[in-house]
Amino acid sequence: MIELFYEYMQILSEAEPIQKKWAAKHPRSLERLITKGGQPNTSPYTKKPSLKRSKSAPPGFGAMGESEVDVIPEIKENLNPKIWNSRSQLDPDVAKRLKQIALDFYEKLELPAEILDITLTGSMANYNWTSKSDLDLHIVINYHAVDDNTELVSDYLREVKSNWNRNHEIILKGHEVEIYVQDSSEPHHSTGVYSISRDKWIIRPARREFEVSEDDVLKKYSQFETQIEMIDSIAKDQKYEEAFGEADRLTSRLRKYRQSGLESGGEFSVENLVFKALRNSEAMKSLYDLKGTAYDQMMSLSESRKQEF
Repeated sequence: MIELFYEYMQILSEAEPIQKKWAAKHPRSLERLITKGGQPNTSPYTKKPSLKRSKSAPPGFGAMGESEVDVIPEIKENLNPKIWNSRSQLDPDVAKRLKQIALDFYEKLELPAEILDITLTGSMANYNWTSKSDLDLHIVINYHAVDDNTELVSDYLREVKSNWNRNHEIILKGHEVEIYVQDSSEPHHSTGVYSISRDKWIIRPARREFEVSEDDVLKKYSQFETQIEMIDSIAKDQKYEEAFGEADRLTSRLRKYRQSGLESGGEFSVENLVFKALRNSEAMKSLYDLKGTAYDQMMSLSESRKQEF
């Protein structure tokens, strides 16, 4: 199973050419970026990030009928009043803080591409928001201005984004901020997009009901839940190479699964609702924890194990 490790290292090494290119110019900032996700623990960040990975196994989800996760979002009468005023404009204090967070994050990347826009999207820019909704903060740039290999740029920025989101927990009005660097050519899947830079709607949401099968969402959720529990069982048996390989494949599959749903059915597709339910139940976090822990254990040597020559 060691080939799974090499497969994982290949994924990480996809960012190497562009890292070397920037490291020649900005070695100190690159080191700070990779190790801390960009911004140190200064204003506006109020919580010192923990670099220690959680070692917890997936929580028991219980029977699907007893799940506290709302798999089908309720369509509210109004946008979240903590974030939006009566004229459906973003609260000035929230807008100011989100813009500063985006600028602080992007400044540390020192990329050659200028910021084209800073937007708020997702359920918090729509009528399907919940108490668990994130503030999806998007920094829009032209990937081609960074490098002609846009797939490489996308992979690199996804790793940076994931690292930053893992190491920071910024809460505005009770909702966590989640950063994403978006290519300007990327199609819109959300039905609500607000430009923070210009203080105006790009896509104004409309309150509308939608039909989706709750049984379909719960069935698929349960299937993924079972796979995560299976990986946990494999890890508990100390079969770390196998656990890592299964976790790696499942995370990749979930990413493609959600993207397929967004492209075909938008934000209210079964695939996207399943993904959000997994994230809100913390099953997704548990999967990433399992993957990281399995890798750590796979590469560790116990004190009793003698080195072979």
